[in-house]
Amino acid sequence: MKRTLSLLLTAAMLLALLAGCGGGTKGNVQGNVQGNAGDGETAKTIVIGGQSDLITLDPGHMYEPYANMIAYAAYDMLYRVKSGTLGTPEPSVATEYTVDETGTVYTFKLREDVVFASGNPLTAKDVVWSVNRVLNMKESNAYTNIKIVAKVEAPDDYTVVFTLTQPDASFLVKLTSNAYCILDSELVKQHGGSDAGGDTAQEWLDTTSAGSGPYIIDSWTPQEQLVLKKNPNYWGESSNIDTIIFREMTSVDAQITALQNGDVDIILGLNSETAKQVEGMENVTFTTGETAMMTFLVMSRDASLSPEMSNPLVQKAVRLALDYEGYLTLGGEGCLVPLNFVQDGFSGGMERDLSTQGRDLEQAKALMAEAGYPDGFTVTLTCANNNSEGLQWTTIAQKVAQDLAEINITVNIETLETTMVYEKMRQGTMPFYVMFWSPDYYDINNQIDAFLPGTGDTGTAYGNRTKWERTADNEELWTLGDQVKVETDETKRAELSQQLQELFEEDNPFAFLLQHPKTYAYRTDRLEDVTYNDLCKIELCELVAK
Repeated sequence: MKRTLSLLLTAAMLLALLAGCGGGTKGNVQGNVQGNAGDGETAKTIVIGGQSDLITLDPGHMYEPYANMIAYAAYDMLYRVKSGTLGTPEPSVATEYTVDETGTVYTFKLREDVVFASGNPLTAKDVVWSVNRVLNMKESNAYTNIKIVAKVEAPDDYTVVFTLTQPDASFLVKLTSNAYCILDSELVKQHGGSDAGGDTAQEWLDTTSAGSGPYIIDSWTPQEQLVLKKNPNYWGESSNIDTIIFREMTSVDAQITALQNGDVDIILGLNSETAKQVEGMENVTFTTGETAMMTFLVMSRDASLSPEMSNPLVQKAVRLALDYEGYLTLGGEGCLVPLNFVQDGFSGGMERDLSTQGRDLEQAKALMAEAGYPDGFTVTLTCANNNSEGLQWTTIAQKVAQDLAEINITVNIETLETTMVYEKMRQGTMPFYVMFWSPDYYDINNQIDAFLPGTGDTGTAYGNRTKWERTADNEELWTLGDQVKVETDETKRAELSQQLQELFEEDNPFAFLLQHPKTYAYRTDRLEDVTYNDLCKIELCELVAK
């Protein structure tokens, strides 16, 4: 029996509900895009100050937390995250879908009025080409989110059929990630794009965009600024903002000063403590948004990097030695400590009970002795000159060093540029480091494919980064994980998720410290209400200038 989702929208309703910002219904959001600046109106520019982690602007290679902020402004997907939600999918270019009895064949109908910035019409062949491009870039970080697709076909110009390798309860949510951005295939092919392997378009896509979103990437100077210009051929309701500039500002104090002086209109680097500095500022307000961003420690299982730190008993001792209450104080109001790899807000997400699962120095010391290191050892902890929602990683590293000294581990802190840390992380060459994680799509399946054990082409992101191999001893993690991935009953799924987290807690190469809220501020004399969405951060296509 087929399950069908119909939007039941007339043509008039489609225009009213699906036109702006790629097509999703807006809900009660003040920041809906408005009309173009008309004759005699002054062109409007909005400047955002923050510290991004952008490495590339190619949707097929994007993987960093701030990447989707740009992808959502410049590209469309079949589905996107509903405005103001943590991860609820809603239609964008798609209008309806059906799923066959096996749960593996999805058929989507597309809007027929979408055009790319080039003027080319967006059709099913562009969807197929864009998906196949990433499927044939196995080295891409985005490949992890798309490898569930066995094949994708276009039986006509406005129908796309996906066949999955197995049922996937998260597939619609997966479609909201940048891995599924729809590219102007004819244009990208002119610049080295290929859907059959050997793609060389990334360098070109780092300088511009080839999408159908409300903005076009005008220029990007890494670690300095990115400029977006309004798409003159946008098929939806056009914004009244002509230019958006994202200015890289590593100092939170500098962000606050720039906001007060009117040099920027939005700042992103606040937390609950630093937000107090903007209280009472004229024409400035701050607010918070829900996030799934976690900060955690990574401990490699590669003994060639550190025979001591790679020992599973030592890694468990580290988790027991950490002062979680202290990290909550550093993170500020609204932070929590997740039990491990599943955030609050996801199916069955569990919080660490600090009364029973908190710091235990005696047990940590006993584990160090059992591992053969009663007198401790020395290890390098690497951190980037980056922050997790306003909390500097160097501050976290200093706290970790203080905590671990109490079980005789001497921590030498190494601070590197963010891009260098990312490179070393992906190469798996650091024994011990601070990292953050924001999901690529908002479902527990994303966490399973990122944090469970497994190396090589069929491995997980952090399985490969930590050299945590899939073995008979940890196979039960995957038995539970595979059940979670296909279970559609949310109650049963949450129960399986909690079983998985409890088993994961027994042995893993991580220490999860915090899940953060987002705190940001903006000028009320320049902007209407600013909407935050954790997948795409500030919803640029929802901004309205006054």
